[in-house]
Amino acid sequence: MQRCIVIADDDPTIIDLLRLRLSMAQYHVIAARDAVVALEMVRTKDPVAAILDVQMPGGGGLSVLLKIKSDPRISGLPVMILTGERNAETVLQAMDGGADDYMVKPFHPDALLERVSRLVSKAGKTAATWEI
Repeated sequence: MQRCIVIADDDPTIIDLLRLRLSMAQYHVIAARDAVVALEMVRTKDPVAAILDVQMPGGGGLSVLLKIKSDPRISGLPVMILTGERNAETVLQAMDGGADDYMVKPFHPDALLERVSRLVSKAGKTAATWEI
């Protein structure tokens, strides 16, 4: 059985790239283009991790992160913020919100896969890597 990962990004190119690279590593990718759908998928699809963009319709990735981490049923889900945002304030908001990793676009697909693999393997543990 493939492990499910929810990705949320409003850029279809990023979704396609993530889907391609993660599916090659035997992950089943479920994609959302807005925050509302992403949160619903996290709550109903039993993913092993979520990858969220900061800026997208419906509240953005940081609001989804806060809702995930405040819901006892899903708070242990590893969450990576994947964004073009490089400013320290956004990084701190993500860290304070409980993100397990933060990666900036553009990214190398193999580096992303390595970090996702670490997140999934550390599920239930603190997995802060915070490399920007």
